Amino acid sequence: MGCASSKRIESKVDVYRPAPASFAVFDINAIEEPWLKLNSAQIAQEQQDKASNRNLPPPLLQKLNKLETTEAPQSWAELSKALDDLKPNLADAAKPVVKPPSTSTTKQAPQKSTSFRTLEELDAKLNPKPNKGLRKTESMRDKPKEPEEKKEEGTKQEVGEGFKSVKDNIFVVRDRMEREKEGKQANYDRIAKLRRDPLSDFPEKCPPGGMEGVVIYTTSLGGVRKTFEDCNRVREVLESHRVVYDERDVSLHGEFLKEMKEMVGEGVTVPRVFVKGRYIGGAEEVVELNESGRLGRILNATRVERGIGRQACEGCGGARFVPCLECGGSCKVIETAASGGEVKRRCPHCNENGLVHCPACL
Repeated sequence: MGCASSKRIESKVDVYRPAPASFAVFDINAIEEPWLKLNSAQIAQEQQDKASNRNLPPPLLQKLNKLETTEAPQSWAELSKALDDLKPNLADAAKPVVKPPSTSTTKQAPQKSTSFRTLEELDAKLNPKPNKGLRKTESMRDKPKEPEEKKEEGTKQEVGEGFKSVKDNIFVVRDRMEREKEGKQANYDRIAKLRRDPLSDFPEKCPPGGMEGVVIYTTSLGGVRKTFEDCNRVREVLESHRVVYDERDVSLHGEFLKEMKEMVGEGVTVPRVFVKGRYIGGAEEVVELNESGRLGRILNATRVERGIGRQACEGCGGARFVPCLECGGSCKVIETAASGGEVKRRCPHCNENGLVHCPACL
């Protein structure tokens, strides 16, 4: 029942199909019984044994087949007779087959190494020389010696015909010439350096009275720590070489400071070192020369005085100055005037600090 506009619905019916493991599709004939499998295995083994017997000689196979078809021997005499008949056939079959020895023997040649270490070995590998051995009829004494020039020409021709020698390569030749040139230049520079004056690289600035020794300008005041430490460092370097030096303390004598500024220039601080009229430099330059070993060569070449020097002076103890004996270090003296009175004047013998040069050091 329904209206005319309604659609017809068709239902699909699925047909029942049993599963593969169901009893409905189980085929009992597809199962193999174990006794059937055993029989098939025995048949296959018998066939394999027969196939292996095919390798036996035909006479022996005939006898074995005959024994299988006929009845087995009943008495001991028949059995021994059957075994005696089989013995010669078994002896012939047991003999090993000996192959004839091969006449051609091939030996593998040893492989040669293709590596090389020098240019001569590479040339020898690229251009092998032919082995020209002597014959049996020839002797070493009868063979005349070839001149060396001919041998060299022959080798040159052989090399030219084959590969070009590595020694004749333009880059190798150029490299060899450059190395020879550098070696000659290095030897020339070394000889020239030995003959040259080691002080020629330093400017010529000679302090008063310092043409024949070592003069250093220092200070004994510790107001500026870096300057004071640099002065001590320069003293230690010179004392390690046991050099007798003339130390001029600018804090004790103002004239020394004027001398240093006239030679080196304004704005230069102490220490400053001079060796035989040549200006060496300050603390950094002296330490660098000492570490490189150049300072020792300079002192040895200039032959400066070695020893303890003024440090052994009993008067000043190496300070080079002592208090003035006239004014007692006060820088003032009392003189009698023309009118008969006393007048205080500046001491003409001492410096601004009331010091004079040690008479024992001069």
